[in-house]
Amino acid sequence: MPPKEGGHHRHRLVAPPPEFMPQKSPVRPQPRLAIPPRWRFAIPTGDHHAGRQVFADLECFKCHEVVGEDFPTPEAEQGDVGPALSGMGAMHSAEYFVETIIDPNASVAWRIKHHKAEQEGYLGADGTSKMPSYNDSMTVQQLIDLVAYMKSLTAREHRH
Repeated sequence: MPPKEGGHHRHRLVAPPPEFMPQKSPVRPQPRLAIPPRWRFAIPTGDHHAGRQVFADLECFKCHEVVGEDFPTPEAEQGDVGPALSGMGAMHSAEYFVETIIDPNASVAWRIKHHKAEQEGYLGADGTSKMPSYNDSMTVQQLIDLVAYMKSLTAREHRH
């Protein structure tokens, strides 16, 4: 039997079990399940050495220079594709790095306003970031470690 439209890998679409069906009445908030006051997401501490390896494995050095590291230099024909990361660890929070990695367009509007010259190199003709998405190829642990590496980049020259 051919799959119904929207089927996944030729599996038939079936209704979810009753326990997963939408509730008919609204759910009342339960005080013991409330979010703590002033709670905010904070990325866990990662391993910056493992993060450096993620940086190398994903070939981030092809677009982002890190002065003092022994990564290959970005190729001239690529132009200024991404900002140099030397010293950036002291300038941004870990959560900022997470956001720019999982959503490279998150800071595009701000960058256009404050760094107009970047439009020529870091942004595509459509005004979006040239940085590809790694959301389907990077684990959460790799993201945590990569951010730890980026946070370790606090000096103009960096050696591991």
